[in-house]
Amino acid sequence: MKFSISIVSCLIALVGCGGAMTAPAELQNARAELVRVKSGPAAQMDPAAIHNADLALGRAEEAFKDDPDAPNTRELSIIALLKAQTANANANGMLARQNKTQVLKEVQEVQGEQLKDAKGNLNAARGTLAQTRDDLDRQTEATHAERKRRLDAEHQLKNARDTLARIAAVKDDDRGMVVTFQGEALFKTGQAQLLPAAMIKLDQVAETLRGKERKIAVVGHTDNQGGAGKYNQDLSEKRAKAVHDYLVSKGIPADLVRSEGKGPTAPVAENASIEGRAANRRVEIVVEPK
Repeated sequence: MKFSISIVSCLIALVGCGGAMTAPAELQNARAELVRVKSGPAAQMDPAAIHNADLALGRAEEAFKDDPDAPNTRELSIIALLKAQTANANANGMLARQNKTQVLKEVQEVQGEQLKDAKGNLNAARGTLAQTRDDLDRQTEATHAERKRRLDAEHQLKNARDTLARIAAVKDDDRGMVVTFQGEALFKTGQAQLLPAAMIKLDQVAETLRGKERKIAVVGHTDNQGGAGKYNQDLSEKRAKAVHDYLVSKGIPADLVRSEGKGPTAPVAENASIEGRAANRRVEIVVEPK
């Protein structure tokens, strides 16, 4: 019986010696971990750590090959596993920092572009505001200048009115300032040639109105003696033209002066009396408003 047990034990031992030994779990884990880590970012990010893990695994493999049951096989396998895990962790950390740096760079670039755009918009807004202020200042200056010109013109026109009132009848109506000369003060009866005394009066008119830059209408009128036919119409036109030409000859710009005749069609009094007819025979110099 003892002999049979010994034979069986020897056979078991022989079978055990002739079969392949299974690597401990620690060595298998180290192998699998290193394969996994090599396929990840650690191969590019930290090759030195991968090399160290390879060396550690090699030492564990040698120990297992030399003595499968040696205790240090497990220890060396655990060291190889830790080195592989450390290489992986370091690579992931480096990758995270790299990604963070890239993200920060992109954020900074975007912020830089936004800041650049904002500065550009701000500068454009400042330029527009400055231009608006300049335009407003110019408009204000122009308004003040125009107001001053108007006040000066009104003052000059008032002075002109006062001066003209000494030599003629002056009034205002919807046409403007109307300076009226009776026909006898300017012409002989039935004629359109200016009298010498008329020229003196018109010299004063020209001197007073020169430079005022106002349009002037010279309008001739007659009474109704002789009817409303061609004679009175022609006479009113010729008298208005004579005054027009004289004012132009004394420096009033020709483009500011026009003349027209209305004959007896616009009386200011009844033609039934001598006084009424005398009032209707007149030449009006109308200084039109601007």
